[in-house]
Amino acid sequence: SHPHYPDQVLLVRSHEGFRLHSRRMVARAEDGADARTIARSFFRLKSAMRGHEAYEEQKLYPYLEARWPLSCDPLREGHHQLDAAEADILNEFQRSDGPATPALADALRRHDEVLHEHLAEEEDVVIPALLALTPDEFASYYRHDIRTLLAQLERA
Repeated sequence: SHPHYPDQVLLVRSHEGFRLHSRRMVARAEDGADARTIARSFFRLKSAMRGHEAYEEQKLYPYLEARWPLSCDPLREGHHQLDAAEADILNEFQRSDGPATPALADALRRHDEVLHEHLAEEEDVVIPALLALTPDEFASYYRHDIRTLLAQLERA
C-alpha cells in the first residue's frame, strides 16, 4: 500500500523467484528425483543469485549505508552463510549418482532455510530504506553507478 511500492522495490520479485526455485528443488530431492537434474537446477539458481548478490554488495548496500545510518554487514554475512550451505550441497552432488539421496535433500533443505532467513532479514533492512527514498532519489539511484551516487551524497 506504500505509494512508492512496487516501483522502488524491484528486488522483491527476484527474492520471490529464489524462494520458489529453492523450495521446488527441496521437494524434488525429497521425492527422489534425479540428482543430476537437481544439480543443473541448483547451478542455475546459484548463477542468478551470484549476480544478484554482486549487485547488492557493489551498489545497493554501499549506497544505503551512505544514505542512511544503517549497516548491511549482517546481510553480507548472510551471503557467506549461503556459500557455506552451498558447499554441503556440492559435496552431496559428488556423492549422488541417480536418485537424490536423503542427505542431498537435507543439504538442500538447510540451504533453503538459510536462504529464507537471509532474504527476510534483507527485506526488513533494505525495503524500508528504499521506500524512504523520494521517487527522484530512487530514479537517480537506478540510473547512476555507485561512484556517482556516493559523490552526490558527499556533496549533499
